[in-house]
Order: sequence, then C-alpha cells, then structure tokens
Amino acid sequence: MGGRRVDVQDQPHSETAPRLRVVDEGGLWSFELQGRPGADVVLVLLPAMGVPARYYDPFVEELLRCEVAVVRADFLAEQVIHDPSRPRDGFAALVEGCIPAIFDALHTHEPQSIPVILGHSLGGQLGLVAAARFAPEIPLVLIASGSAWHRAFGGARRWLYRGGSQSIHWIARMLGYWPGDVMGFGGRQPLALIRDWSRVVRSGQYRAATGTFDYEASLPRYRGDILAIDITGDVLAPRSATDALLTKAPAAHVDRHSYAAARGSTRPGAHFTWVRDRSDLASVIVSWARRRKLH
Repeated sequence: MGGRRVDVQDQPHSETAPRLRVVDEGGLWSFELQGRPGADVVLVLLPAMGVPARYYDPFVEELLRCEVAVVRADFLAEQVIHDPSRPRDGFAALVEGCIPAIFDALHTHEPQSIPVILGHSLGGQLGLVAAARFAPEIPLVLIASGSAWHRAFGGARRWLYRGGSQSIHWIARMLGYWPGDVMGFGGRQPLALIRDWSRVVRSGQYRAATGTFDYEASLPRYRGDILAIDITGDVLAPRSATDALLTKAPAAHVDRHSYAAARGSTRPGAHFTWVRDRSDLASVIVSWARRRKLH
C-alpha cells in the first residue's frame, strides 16, 4: 500500500498519448496522465469494478477536447490475471495505495491544476473514502455511483442483490478469486476485493480487512463539493443508492444532474453504456469542475 514502490515512466508528450505512467510494483493497479501540461483542471477517473481503463476511451476523448488533463486509473490487477489467488489487499490497495499515489503525482507534475475526482460506480465510492481521509476538500464527481448496501435498493432487487453478492463471495472463497470474466460480472477479482465489496452490500459499511484506518468513521470528514450524476434507468446505481452514499458525507455541498444514456437499457445496461455516448456530459462535468476551488 503506502510503502509499496512504483515504476514511474515519463512518456513523450502529445495531446492524447499518456505523458506519465505509474505502475504499482505489486501489479495491483496503474494510472496514466494525459492532456496538455498546465491544464486548469485535472480529472482523476476512477473506474467501476472490473472495467478496464481502455473502456473509457470515448469518454476520455470527449474530456480531452475540453482542454483538461485526465488521470486514468486501472484497478484490474495484473497479478489477478496471472495468479488470482496472490493479492491480499482489497479496498486498501486502492484507497491507501493507488489514489494517494495519484495525489502525489499531481502534486509533482501538475501543482497549479485543480484536481477533481471523477468516480464511476465503485470508483466513486472508494474515491469518496480516500478523499475524506487524504484530501477532504477535493471536488468529487460521482457518476452512476451509489452505496452498494442492499437496503439502498427498492423492492425485490435488494434481496436479489444481497443474495447474489454473497454467492459471489462464496464462489470467490472456494476458488481463491472471483472469475468475473467468465461469470459476466465484475471482471476477474482477488478474494480480498470481493470480501470487502460483499461486506458493503451486506452491512452498508465501508471497511477493509487490511486497511490502516477506519474507512466508515472517516467519511463525515469530507467537506468538499460533489456533483452526483444519476443515469436514467440505472439498476445498479439508482438514485436511492446515491442518496445513501451521500448521507455518509453530511458536510459536502451536493449538486445533482440526471443523464439519459443514449442506448438506455441495451446490454450491458445504462450503468455502463453512458461511457460510449458522444454527448455533452463531458462538457457538463468540466464546466462544473472549472467553477470549483479548494476552500
């Protein structure tokens, strides 16, 4: 986590090619910095569980057209691909490893820019946890991101979600990892991450078995600005789930925005298809970000 060495690679600069790449030596995460140096805003894109960074290519292109810089994190551990039983850190690898490393890199490479976390789904949840601990005033955009707690969902879906998540945990315990690439949900994940995620679904509490601080207790420390974007028809992050997440940060100033994905419920569902739209969503986010400043 915090003491883990990383491999830092400075890249030849262009408007779209990465100019910095940081790779966790343990193979648990990586991130890239794109866009022109000295941009007024740097958006830190934290992905959904199991979604590779390259999936966001169309959306990142739209963001870069708005003349901002983008840090794109990848939570798909290389070790999980080659030896899925090895990683021992779940949420902690990302909250205490990847995200603080991004903050450090931006302090060095983009000291004049306003950093803004842009978290999709689990990326938004863990982005809020990390921000509350390490940068409690940093602006945060939550997109299709809500609490995974089963009681934040309506009707029968809450019990379906709880039962499904615990089945996923059971399979992961049996195999030593979650074969999401085969099962069609969440990507291939280490048992540690599935354990931490399923605990949130079951209890609504953000905790990490290998964490060094109390994630849940730190959340009320967040006092920055949040733009919460609800995706119409999103069954994995309905407005009620986003509401449940926002209640954990009562000192935040929250703006809401609703967006209808062009492909609607077309597989794999609005929770994911919004990324592929060529829409004004990127400009909405950038315009909001440019109005932010640290208190």
